[in-house]
Amino acid sequence: MIDVTVSFKRYSFLGLEFLTWLWWATEEDPEQIAKAAGEPAVLYVGNRIVLEKRQREDVERVTIKGDAAQMDEGVLALKKGAQVKDVNLVMEIGDQKWTFNLNGETMAFSTLKTPPTAPVRVVDEMEGAIIEKAALLEKPINVIHNIFSHFIKIRISEGWREELLKVRKWITEFQS
Repeated sequence: MIDVTVSFKRYSFLGLEFLTWLWWATEEDPEQIAKAAGEPAVLYVGNRIVLEKRQREDVERVTIKGDAAQMDEGVLALKKGAQVKDVNLVMEIGDQKWTFNLNGETMAFSTLKTPPTAPVRVVDEMEGAIIEKAALLEKPINVIHNIFSHFIKIRISEGWREELLKVRKWITEFQS
């Protein structure tokens, strides 16, 4: 049996590859994302993305922040061999909108903001409000789980090489 820390180090690259692929897919193949999500979800990169390139002991990190941020620097980092380490994502389903950060190494969610819920006016409404909020919190976790499962199926398939060529082409031909 493999020790958890050994396994974490051995396979943490998958999350980085996933976020890099996800950025590409949200830009170039949103239909694939919606289909994989299991929901009529629209997913796109929000106002923050962190890219990292590791070479032995050296780590080169590029962080792009801001609502009007240009992704040129991020794609330049990809061209130099960086991968997406952390990303702010926006998910829309119908008229509902979620924003959250997703870490590539741990696949941990942070700063998850759900769509607004109705205010609780009386104590009897509290249980329903809690259930509604829990369902709203669970939605992006399930969507990312479904998309990650889809990614892993591609990653271990014969089609990965073709998918990787599409991602590389997007990187080399990127224009803002």
